[in-house]
Amino acid sequence: MTRWLDPQPVEIPASFSDLNLPLLIQQTLLRRGINSKEEAETFLYPEKVLSTPFPNIESAVEIINHHIEQKNKICVWGDFDVDGQTSTAVLVQTLQALNANVIYYVPIRGKESHGVHVESLTRIIDNGAKLILTCDTGITAHEAIDFANAHGVDVVITDHHDVGETLPNAKAIINPKLLPENHPLKTLAGVGVAYKLAEALLENRESGNGNRELSDSQVTNPESLLDLVALGLIADVALLKDETRALAKKGIEQLKNTNRLGLKTIAELSNTKLETLTEETIGFTFAPRLNALGRLGDANPAVELLITNDSARARVLATQIEGLNAQRRLLTSQVYQSAEAQLKENPKLLDEPAIVLSNPSWPGGVVGIVANKLVERYHKPAILLNESDDGILRGSARSIEGLHITEAIASQKNILLGFGGHPMAAGLSLKKDDLLQFRKGLGKALEKQAKELSILFQLEEPTLQIDAWLDLSDLNIDFADSLEMLAPFGEIGRA
Repeated sequence: MTRWLDPQPVEIPASFSDLNLPLLIQQTLLRRGINSKEEAETFLYPEKVLSTPFPNIESAVEIINHHIEQKNKICVWGDFDVDGQTSTAVLVQTLQALNANVIYYVPIRGKESHGVHVESLTRIIDNGAKLILTCDTGITAHEAIDFANAHGVDVVITDHHDVGETLPNAKAIINPKLLPENHPLKTLAGVGVAYKLAEALLENRESGNGNRELSDSQVTNPESLLDLVALGLIADVALLKDETRALAKKGIEQLKNTNRLGLKTIAELSNTKLETLTEETIGFTFAPRLNALGRLGDANPAVELLITNDSARARVLATQIEGLNAQRRLLTSQVYQSAEAQLKENPKLLDEPAIVLSNPSWPGGVVGIVANKLVERYHKPAILLNESDDGILRGSARSIEGLHITEAIASQKNILLGFGGHPMAAGLSLKKDDLLQFRKGLGKALEKQAKELSILFQLEEPTLQIDAWLDLSDLNIDFADSLEMLAPFGEIGRA
């Protein structure tokens, strides 16, 4: 049972009177840490936010332009979730518009997992690539980048994941995690970082520095990419503040009128009306379907779907996605039931700071979804792992507010084969024989974090903060319209 928390009174500043907002909207903004008229205007009208150039992006633009002018093959290396798919599509379309010799590669989840891997990189380099441009990945790929450097191949990294103790030896790195804490681009997801690079490349051409005409392409200006940006930001549950929020809101409006045949076909097959699309449509219709490709198969066709101008090909790919999405729902239900059965058989696992479960039959593509369901039910971090034939465990972690799961996992890096992620989610791999040691070490790391933050691990009832109590007479069309002023809804954080 969820315990409801009554709204706390807030004092409305005099400056808010100039905004002409309903009382509930003013109270809600203040409870979200938005305390000034200027902050409120930025939040409510993000479309008025001016674009902020990404600091020190010029070196990446210069390197990419050099390879375009030399007609060198450029490989955009992406990731298989929706953020990675849209990031890849943004950069591929931008480079195509600039007449670059571009290919793309997205790792296959069941074979490689996240990241840049030397084995696949070797094939791409042997195929003639002279520049590797990563998106939504690469910030911890030291070995692969050193390998590329040794073979005379340049690497430019665009990523938004947490950085390690040292940065890889890439020619240029664009990552908002390296920006000051209050920078307006700090909360960008991978597609937002890719967009800022695309924006810089296109503006560089317009200024005459690139000295190139755009090819016959869907990309006529940076804004034509914003439908992809909205997809990636919402699907990745990016923190919607500052320019991230502005990009999401502008992108949602563009997505309502998208010309992308793949997205229009997905909308048709899922009985979705694009003209009434919201962030909820992205989160519950588009994102699960696109993610299904990466979770259960090969996400490279998802990039093709996002950029194709071939209506027949778009329908083939969208139909394939519909089938995989149905399979994903079934597998998620089966894995969740199996996980609950493990907990019922061994209830002491619930006494640990984190739920850590493994099963050789669990498909790696859905363990993250199930981990999230366990977090929601038991209000503690959860890690689900599947086991391959070689005795390697690979899986996904999800956390609760306040506990940085990637930092906790990193404390066990001496026994991990690989890991990476965010405060609330991560991926990892380790040997089966090290699972017991990992579980103990992870528990100690989480207990240390919890002690510092006064977080309790007992299975207390979850809470829900109520913003207001309303009379039935308050519920009308005008009230609904006023609530829409707060859209797009999502993770906005607290002050």
